[in-house]
Amino acid sequence: MTKTVGQKLKILRQTQCLSQKFIADKLNISVPAYSKIETGGTDITFSKLLLIANIFSISIIDLLKIGEKDSDDDEFPDLKKQLANLTEAYGVQQRKIIELHEAIREKKA
Repeated sequence: MTKTVGQKLKILRQTQCLSQKFIADKLNISVPAYSKIETGGTDITFSKLLLIANIFSISIIDLLKIGEKDSDDDEFPDLKKQLANLTEAYGVQQRKIIELHEAIREKKA
């Protein structure tokens, strides 16, 4: 499912932990007006889209690609799963190091 521009803006805003009021103030519009942009109740002008891209220091193209499948995704289809596995493996290794350290301390005592 392709996301609308409003849905993409909402995702970006939420990932940055910003309020609708913050963005609306930066765009010099009311919160209800900005809310309508996110919900698809109204379209966003190019100039406002450019301002939002500047707020987040990204290009308009990157802004429009948020939440879309990137061509690099084919290279890393299970990146989230791989990251979880690495985190788990790191935790196991860390526990082994702690156990080894404790064993060495006990032998010295």
